[in-house]
Amino acid sequence: MRQIELKKFIFRQKMLPLLLSLFTVLLVATGFMFANKKVQIAVDGSTMMISTLHSKPEEVLAQAGINLGSKDEYRLSTAKLADGSVISVYRAVPVTMTYRGKTEVLVTAKPTIGELAESLGLEKENTKLIPDGQTKLEANMVIQAVSLTEKVVERDVPERFTVVRQPDSTMEKGVERVVEDGQDGIKTVTVRIHFADGVEVSAEQVSEKIKEAPKPQVIHVGTRDMIETSRGSMRFSRVEAMEASAYLPTDGSSAGITATGVQARRGIVAVDPDVIPLGTKVYVQGYGLATAADVGGAIVGNRIDLCMEDDSEAWRFGRRVVKVYVLD
Repeated sequence: MRQIELKKFIFRQKMLPLLLSLFTVLLVATGFMFANKKVQIAVDGSTMMISTLHSKPEEVLAQAGINLGSKDEYRLSTAKLADGSVISVYRAVPVTMTYRGKTEVLVTAKPTIGELAESLGLEKENTKLIPDGQTKLEANMVIQAVSLTEKVVERDVPERFTVVRQPDSTMEKGVERVVEDGQDGIKTVTVRIHFADGVEVSAEQVSEKIKEAPKPQVIHVGTRDMIETSRGSMRFSRVEAMEASAYLPTDGSSAGITATGVQARRGIVAVDPDVIPLGTKVYVQGYGLATAADVGGAIVGNRIDLCMEDDSEAWRFGRRVVKVYVLD
C-alpha cells in the first residue's frame, strides 16, 4: 500500500513540470494569436497588407519600411490599431493659398482643403474656401480662403406716396385731374450687409419702420359718358384730342365721292382708320355730329379732316385741336 502511494507521488512530481511547460507554451501561443493583427497600409498610390504585433501605427510603418518626412502625415481608420485597421499615408505637397490678405506657398500633408484651413486657424463658419473644403489636396493647387463678415446698419429711405383714384361723375370719361398732390414719406430700414474680404457683395433688408408717413396723391377720374348733341344726349365710349382741319366736298375728287363711296358733304369726316374705324359715328367739338367715312394722305394718327359746305366756313374753322367723342 505504501509502495503504491509512493509511486503515485513520484509520478505527480515528474508530471508537474511537464504540465507547467505545456501551459506556458499554450499561453504564449494564445497571446501571439491575439496580439498578431493584419493591417492595410495605403501609401504612394498603392496598398499593402502586413501582419504585425506592434500596437502603434508608427511602428507598423517602420516595420513595413515606410519612411515619413517631417511634414508627412498618416490617418488611422480606427480609434486604435486593431486587426483590419487601415493606415493612410499622406505625403506633404506644396500648395499656394491666399488668406487674410496674403498669399503663401505652404507645404502640407493635410488630406483636404478643409483640414488645411482648420490647421491655419480659419473659422469654418466665417470662411468660404475655393475650391470647397471637401476637395482633396493636390500638389501645386491654388486655394483661396475668403473671409466672410457682415454688418447691420440703419438707413433712411423715401417711402413713396400712393395714388388714390376717385370716380367723379361731373367729369367726362377719360379725363383725370389731380386734386391733392402726393408727398413721399421717410422710412428707416435695417439692412444686413455681407462682405467678402472686406468688399460688399450683397445686402438684405431685415426690417423697416415708418419715420414720416407719406401723403397720398388724390386723382379724380371722370365717369360721365354722355354728351349733349343737337339730337339730344348720346353715350360715348372714349374721347380723343385730335388736330382738326377743314376741306371741301370737291377737294378729294371732282365728283365729291369719299373713300367709302358716299357723297362728301357736311357731317362727313376723314380719319385714320387705325385710330377711328370707318363708319364710326362721332361728335366733334365745334362741328357737331359726323360719320367717319373718308381718308386722306395727310390724315395720320390723331388727325381729323372735317367736310365743310363752302370756303368761308372752312377758312373760319382753320386748324385747331378739338375733342372727338367716339359714340357707341
